[in-house]
Amino acid sequence: MKLYVWGVAPNPRRVLIFLAEKGLKVETEDAGTPNEPTLKAEFLQSGPHRRVPLLVLDDGTQICEAMAICRYFETLHPEPPLMGRDALEKATIEMWERIAENDGMQAVAEFFRNGRKAFTGRSLSGMPGTLEQIPGLIERGKQRLGWFYEKLDRQLADHEFLAGKRYSVADITALCVFDFAKRVGAEAPATLSHLARWHAAVSARPSSKA
Repeated sequence: MKLYVWGVAPNPRRVLIFLAEKGLKVETEDAGTPNEPTLKAEFLQSGPHRRVPLLVLDDGTQICEAMAICRYFETLHPEPPLMGRDALEKATIEMWERIAENDGMQAVAEFFRNGRKAFTGRSLSGMPGTLEQIPGLIERGKQRLGWFYEKLDRQLADHEFLAGKRYSVADITALCVFDFAKRVGAEAPATLSHLARWHAAVSARPSSKA
């Protein structure tokens, strides 16, 4: 099998951190075009998904979307559990992972892809053809991120990790949002002390360097 990634993108990093936490080694290939903010033409033409991460199994089956890939490996390698053990823990982790995806990752994507000249005509990832940028989404994305940061800070006031006492995929997604947003100029306010404590803790894990 082979995992296609892109070194500058936050979504492939979610899978790489997950694999590092599991202690799994998977062959990877960077699908990005060197020195250009785009994926290689041959990758875009290789299947219907047109996004990274993409896992291609030995029989040619393609699995896209970060959490679908993580679910595949969680089922094959359940220890350590990163998606929960019992019904309540699984639901809580999925809830916070979805919040991190919808309120965080999508918000930073709005802010980033609508505000960079390099993404003119490519305001949504994976879409064929031309899709023009919407300038109003720059400020909306930043506003959404502000709400997201505040929500996380409130949750982390009473919890070591987002879904409770155990590190999970919810923390992985939130970390990737946090770090990418900081890199593109939409970082969290330093006044959110619980969020800052959490970020220092999860960033110290060896997997965060993946």
